Amino acid sequence: MTLFSRLNDIIPAVVEADGVCGLTLDPTTLLHTGGFHERGVPHSHLPRLLEIEYGEEDVNHFPDLVRSGRLAAGLWQITRHSPHLSTRYRDVYRPTGMGDEMRVLLRSRPTVWGALVLHRGADRAPFTDEETAALSSLAPVIAQGLRRAYLRHDAATAGAAATAEHLAAPGLLTFEPDGGIASVTPAGHLWLDQLGAAPARAGRLPQPVLHLSSRARTSGDACVHVRGAAGRRISLTATRMDAEGRVAVIIQAGRPEQTIGILMDAYDLTAREQDVAQLVVYGMSHTEIAGRLGISPHTVRDHLKKVFDKTGVNSRGRLLRLLYFSHYQPDVETGRAMGTRGRLG
Repeated sequence: MTLFSRLNDIIPAVVEADGVCGLTLDPTTLLHTGGFHERGVPHSHLPRLLEIEYGEEDVNHFPDLVRSGRLAAGLWQITRHSPHLSTRYRDVYRPTGMGDEMRVLLRSRPTVWGALVLHRGADRAPFTDEETAALSSLAPVIAQGLRRAYLRHDAATAGAAATAEHLAAPGLLTFEPDGGIASVTPAGHLWLDQLGAAPARAGRLPQPVLHLSSRARTSGDACVHVRGAAGRRISLTATRMDAEGRVAVIIQAGRPEQTIGILMDAYDLTAREQDVAQLVVYGMSHTEIAGRLGISPHTVRDHLKKVFDKTGVNSRGRLLRLLYFSHYQPDVETGRAMGTRGRLG
């Protein structure tokens, strides 16, 4: 990703790090959907790292960092200079000559768009409180860049998504207990192409598939939403098939209700502005929206004006096309009505 690659020039001006990883995260699940690694964990130790990340108790997991309210935290800091309390330090970092780890949430308001993971070698001093504060100050700026990149990508690929229309059937991948590929259906190969993967027979799979299958093997069912090569949103669901640890991953087109909330976050709409926008999409009048939300019609108009300003449209119809038809391929045959907050009613 261009934004993350530029961070290789920015991060050294803020803190010194021997390894930098930039991750995009699904805001609804905090599962990895992509990113870059520069001198990160050796490939030989990635399977064990994924097991710990998704299936075992450890310190400073990403959900823990979100709940703490912090934007950045180091392993030495969290364990009070007792890193051996961390499983990933004992099993991954120490054996590979790595020392402190710093995790940074790229968060804009309530939405986490990605994360940074910085490493230092075992011969280096751990990250200081001052460096943690500096990264915490930088994080919202990077998060805004990710948010804007999300919208720019939408605008650039809205038409390209139509090239993937033939992908109507879900694809299925199955994995052996050791993580090896057992089978891939023909539709599965097509979906992997949309994810920008090398041929599955080469054994190289995209990060979302690898992370998801590892999560399912250790923690049960898991789901993540990503963007495909043609701009289409794709849903991946993984489930553990048996006690031995075989896993099935289903890849299919994402539905609008699954990600419309993320899209509105990308436009930086507040919670109340999202409520109003959803009810406008649902077809309600100002008076009906006011009654539903317990506010005045005048306040509804004020919120809607802000929605128009932030999204760059000037009518209800254009808002509907922007939030729904421009970004998704809705299943109009179902006859289901979209309710508030992107859920079907």
